[in-house]
Amino acid sequence: MVPLRLSRYFNPAVCDFGVFSCFTRQQTLPYHLGYLSTSASVLSKDNKDFKPNPVFINRNPRCLEQAAIAPKRQGWTLQYPTKNYYYKLKFEVTHRHTTAEVEHNTEVVVVSASTKEWAVKQGLYSTLDISAAKNIGRILADRCLQAGITQVFYDEKPEDINSEKMQVFLKALQDGQLVLEELDYVAPPFKPGIDYSKPNRVGEKKKWQDDYQIE
Repeated sequence: MVPLRLSRYFNPAVCDFGVFSCFTRQQTLPYHLGYLSTSASVLSKDNKDFKPNPVFINRNPRCLEQAAIAPKRQGWTLQYPTKNYYYKLKFEVTHRHTTAEVEHNTEVVVVSASTKEWAVKQGLYSTLDISAAKNIGRILADRCLQAGITQVFYDEKPEDINSEKMQVFLKALQDGQLVLEELDYVAPPFKPGIDYSKPNRVGEKKKWQDDYQIE
């Protein structure tokens, strides 16, 4: 017995599941199941009956983020730290290691570099000095460019101005062609719905009426 899902496309009278072979009805087989057919026209080498989809939908969210079209998380006006970014730069120096991360607004770390990595640690004299901060910046900038991230949001703090390690780290990022500023969000020009702040309704002529209920 043919399964219920495939019974619409296969003829039970000509199916032979014992030898793993089946002959399909070419007229009723959908396009997305064309690979199941053994017909010569479907499996032709020249692909004469191959028709690409004319409508292409780009589902990669990074393309909209780089064009500043993807919505940003606004949050409250006086909220700190702010959430109005796509990718945020983080730099941390502990008592043993130096770490830098690029975090998405969904609080997911997408790119990171740290002296905890043995490949980085074995080439440094110390994991806490200025040289470590500079090399972590160079590595992070290179990994961001390889991942397709060219702009990050840097939330400058007052203590970062007098920090020599932080300034060296930021200089290494800029030398690595990483921009420390994101584009402003491009709001859509039209929002569907009724704008009650204007005397006109959507879809109506620009004519004021005292009572819209009266024709």
